[in-house]
Amino acid sequence: MPEALDRAGLARVRDAFADAARRAARLGIDVVEVHAAHGYLLHSFLSPITNRRDDAYGGSLGNRLRFPLEVAAAVRDVWPAQRALGARVNSRDFIEGGGTLDDTLAFAEGLKALGYDYVCLSSGSLVGGQRFASHPGYLLPDAARVRAELGIATQAVGLIVDAQAAEDAVASGQTDLVAMARAFLDDPRWVWHAAERLGAPIEYPAQYGPAHPSRWAAATLRGQPSPAKAGA
Repeated sequence: MPEALDRAGLARVRDAFADAARRAARLGIDVVEVHAAHGYLLHSFLSPITNRRDDAYGGSLGNRLRFPLEVAAAVRDVWPAQRALGARVNSRDFIEGGGTLDDTLAFAEGLKALGYDYVCLSSGSLVGGQRFASHPGYLLPDAARVRAELGIATQAVGLIVDAQAAEDAVASGQTDLVAMARAFLDDPRWVWHAAERLGAPIEYPAQYGPAHPSRWAAATLRGQPSPAKAGA
């Protein structure tokens, strides 16, 4: 059975986050994003569903924010000021009794006060088998509200896999950044295809030059039915 972290355990975890940021800085990583979403440890402090503590780190919203903000401060202290620093949070837990967007606004306000550059608004994965209604861009309104009310840059996710949809989300002012994961797992050349669709110039490595749309006529057939189906 899990046991509540005592003060020594909290300090050990906080310092481990800071040590990881130090290593990332030493390796030349350009951006660090503290993970406080998806049911991971920091999220378990933030959500009233999972935080059942009865000390200074549980109960009220201020108490539930305390440890995640302590970790965030420790990372901020060791991360170079000229490099980007963000945090991924659940915009809301999408479960009865869970965290709300107002809770997230309070957390994001604390992150901004610490000097964080952006917050990434995600959702879900707090409890096993969780299901809720979703559609492409369903978290954009939450990102837009955080951006408008707090003046901090936001990064949006939420079934945004299409290049034009990502472009529209940023161009409309709903968010500053769009993050993708599974879209890149599905299509490792997503950036090239997005550039092609949006008309943006992009250099191909010499080894891939023959696959550039200007040199490979078959690129215009991408996404079209196969000849067998077309002739059926």
